[in-house]
Amino acid sequence: MGVVLSRVSNSCRRLFQELVNTCQTVKSIREANSTDSDQSSLALIETKVCKPEEVLIPALPEIPLVERGYITPQQVYNLLNAEAGHPALHDPYYILILDCRSAGRYKQNHLVTGRVSVTVIHPELGCLISCVQLQEFSIILLYAEEGSSPVGSVEARADSPSLQRCFFQLSDLGMDPVIMQGGFLAFHALYPFLCTPHMVLLEHERHALTIYPSEILEGALYQGLQPQASDYRIIKNLHITHVVNATADSSDAFPNALNYLRLHLSDNAQQDLVEALPLAARFISEVLMGEPAGRVLVHCSLGRSRSSAVTLAFLMEHRCWSLLHALRWMKARRACTAPNVNFLRQLLTYEEQLFGSRLTNLDDIRL
Repeated sequence: MGVVLSRVSNSCRRLFQELVNTCQTVKSIREANSTDSDQSSLALIETKVCKPEEVLIPALPEIPLVERGYITPQQVYNLLNAEAGHPALHDPYYILILDCRSAGRYKQNHLVTGRVSVTVIHPELGCLISCVQLQEFSIILLYAEEGSSPVGSVEARADSPSLQRCFFQLSDLGMDPVIMQGGFLAFHALYPFLCTPHMVLLEHERHALTIYPSEILEGALYQGLQPQASDYRIIKNLHITHVVNATADSSDAFPNALNYLRLHLSDNAQQDLVEALPLAARFISEVLMGEPAGRVLVHCSLGRSRSSAVTLAFLMEHRCWSLLHALRWMKARRACTAPNVNFLRQLLTYEEQLFGSRLTNLDDIRL
């Protein structure tokens, strides 16, 4: 990864770093994300749903194994939709996406804001953009049609020679590119609405892009802003069936089409969450465990504080994660996660109620 310009927010940089970190093995993630006390009291076990009347046994989030140098389509989705005050994708130097397929495939369909790789790294002419310009990008993402073999392996070179050549040319220039696991086919199968046949490069074109809620649990739980909850195209594309409205005064946008839980929360030091947290956690759990399972969007005004407190409560109670590990999971998927101090204190109390003791220190999670 090149030099990051100050125009890209710290939270967006943290999001990418968290996503890159999850590309390591489960063992390295456990070592990086666990304190000594964590190692003695927490075990990496299969995610389970716990009964709220029991004292819960804490578990660590189960991290998928991803080959070094790769990130998953879900991680790419969250990168494309990262925001902290404003959408990161509106910044032309936030992410450089290079489509390493043929020009014909690119013209048919490609990731939004993607470019044909030969316009940047040509197999014969070399780098067509100066190293200084390349260093301005926070993230350089490559993808082929499909494939996830280890970088540099015989299989990878056979499956996607253009991508491998581009990857090593960029690496030789001092860049740190990442590859999308499964390629375009895997991403398009999950997020066709973030693919386009049109080239999107100009500033006004970027600002016209739809920014989607963050995906907290793949194909299940999303968190975002009030305007996103009022955009029916977003609701339809994500197949949202239920909404947790954590605002104080924003009305439910589609009461005849969706099921709502209205919490009427204010983002201040006086707001009491004692009733809202278990109510919301139960609501989300029942939707995700239903037959058929639904999809939930949790939102407040900015998608930072109230909605984060609600989502964290669900992850703590129904995934058996401590507040610390739930917060780490959240921030890796939504960098702008930031419950206010009042909410954090109440979440610590909620953690103690769920697990029978406090597992997280406020100083470790102060944002």
